Amino acid sequence: MANRLTEQKYLKLLAVYGNTPASVTLQELADRLFCTRRHMRTLLQQMQDNGWLDWQSRPGRGLRAQLHLLRTPTQLSQAEAEQLLDAGRLDEAIALLGQDKQQVTQLLRSKLGYSVQADYQRLRIPYYRTMPCLLPGTALRRSEQHLVRQVFSGLTRINEEKGEVEPDLAHRWHQATPLCWRFFLRPCVQWHDGKQVTSSDVVKSLVRSAELPLFSHLNTIRATGPLSLEIALSQPDDQLPQLLAHVDALIVRTDHLSVATPVGSGPYRVDENSDWLLRFKAFDNYYGLRGLLDEIEVFTWPDLTSTDAGAPPLDIKTSAWLSSSLSDEAYIAGLARKLTGKPTDENPEMFLERGGYFLLCDNRSVHWHTDSQRRWLRSILNPWNIQPRLQAEIRPLWVPGGSVLPDWFHTLEDGPSVSPFSGKEPHPVLRLAYPQTHPEFAMLFNIMAGLLAEHGVELQSEALPYTTWAAGEYCADIWLGTVNFTVPENWHVAAWLLGSPLLRRCAFGGETDRVNAQLSNWRTGAVSARQLIGEVTESGWLQPLFHHWMRLKGPAGVQGLHLNNLGWFDFTSAWIMPE
Repeated sequence: MANRLTEQKYLKLLAVYGNTPASVTLQELADRLFCTRRHMRTLLQQMQDNGWLDWQSRPGRGLRAQLHLLRTPTQLSQAEAEQLLDAGRLDEAIALLGQDKQQVTQLLRSKLGYSVQADYQRLRIPYYRTMPCLLPGTALRRSEQHLVRQVFSGLTRINEEKGEVEPDLAHRWHQATPLCWRFFLRPCVQWHDGKQVTSSDVVKSLVRSAELPLFSHLNTIRATGPLSLEIALSQPDDQLPQLLAHVDALIVRTDHLSVATPVGSGPYRVDENSDWLLRFKAFDNYYGLRGLLDEIEVFTWPDLTSTDAGAPPLDIKTSAWLSSSLSDEAYIAGLARKLTGKPTDENPEMFLERGGYFLLCDNRSVHWHTDSQRRWLRSILNPWNIQPRLQAEIRPLWVPGGSVLPDWFHTLEDGPSVSPFSGKEPHPVLRLAYPQTHPEFAMLFNIMAGLLAEHGVELQSEALPYTTWAAGEYCADIWLGTVNFTVPENWHVAAWLLGSPLLRRCAFGGETDRVNAQLSNWRTGAVSARQLIGEVTESGWLQPLFHHWMRLKGPAGVQGLHLNNLGWFDFTSAWIMPE
């Protein structure tokens, strides 16, 4: 990186001579910078090596030479910012460029994609928002659920190709009795800070998980040795190994519960998590196969996917693009429509999402006391009414849903449709809540508001922090959201329905005892996920809307990028083919 003092001296020369060729002597330059001729000669050599100027000297004392200063102050700042970015100092690079968003955007776009330097492999990905919370056991959105699985390990994990439970931190386990399970840990597993993972760490983490409804039957958890533990249940659960692979059961350091840069034991560690950059680095002491990519950087600068006329061009060949990196409106605009492909393309890394958008009627609202009132809402805000109002280019990407999975179909039971308003209200209003920083919820709200306005009802919206939305902590009539289910999908559908605070508040009419009874029935196998979803959908509490086409397009030189149900790819299997 160029010396700051050398740069200051260059700027002094630039103030005198500008960017046009000038005839000067070495002594004149030395006088300008108050230095010796010898030091001036060294400075000229440094500046020429940096590509800042062209110096054509002539032999002989007093003879004039040609000086051409090639760089403007802006170009110097850009070059220094690029060097800072290559050194991993993104905050300093952005601070150097100040408030010039176009310069920052141009710099970051030029660095998207992959790089290999001395066999060090780095992949850079754009994303539309920050991800300040990466702690299991908290309210995590789809992308965060994927990322924490790269950082943390569980007692068990799911093989995504087979959909089967396999060992993770526990290399063996067995069911001693219907209510007692024993797990045996791998030796010498390390946390990212170098400390060893012990059974005591695992016990403390699972005790924390047991506070969540999904794990409420974990009665006692105790260490039986440095590398073994025992879990006693309050009711039988033959799928306990599956439950312990859930994102909320990932093993955390309870003495280091940092939400932004947590300490895990997985294949990648969080190196930095700021407003502009989320950086993961491969954990060299991971107990399993080390990740092939040394570093993954997620840039969260807001204009990276902009297609405005003044924006720098997008390089669609060398960057990795996720469908979740940009909104559909950006996707269809200009070059952005080429980033991840369209449903008719022959792209193996594209499929209809296992999940989708939904509406949820809040049982605390006075408007949904009867099935007929919820049926009235469905008759207006159904996907077949919404889809024609989407932009024409977007419609192929939005598939109307009859349930939460694309191959399921559940519908409201037949019956009368009755408005929740008597007609005597001077100004009927419904309130809709959805999570902040989602690129398409505002678009859906505007369409829904137009549909309800045709029936004389005003729809008001509130964009909530995700933690508030996920907890259902707002006075809303309707909730708008989206969900994706990783494999095995059926199991995760039931876990979402019976374990999520928002769903527990609303989906079963707010009857806590009924929710807990169904949770118990599901654990014993008396009721299936499909039956549970059918119950809440056919009664109108949960109203599915759309399934979205998920897409992944990676650079040609990157191998092993395979789209998963959460819209990302496994970091450990991706690598860059040497050129």
